Amino acid sequence: GSLFYDDSDIPPDIRQYIAWNKDQRIDAAICKVLKTHDHFDIKPFFQWKLKFLPVMVAWFQRAQGIESEQSLDSRKLSSMYDFVRGMPMLIQSKEKTRQRS
Repeated sequence: GSLFYDDSDIPPDIRQYIAWNKDQRIDAAICKVLKTHDHFDIKPFFQWKLKFLPVMVAWFQRAQGIESEQSLDSRKLSSMYDFVRGMPMLIQSKEKTRQRS
């Protein structure tokens, strides 16, 4: 409990979120995203095209150690697959440009 209020009526998952907010050793936002989203919808990020890819990779690197490596790898691969699948023409055109160089 807290010295300032009775938190016994707060649901356990909300208490966990509060604990993450107080813990300076972890990134609370990443913990909350991983806990609440089994699958990431990549479509809203398509507007940034390939600029989003390094951002996504960096986010997953920051998430390492928060959940099991196997689970995080599965999410990472699924997200990368969804990203490439959603933008095949953009990725193919970049590859063709590179092959001509």
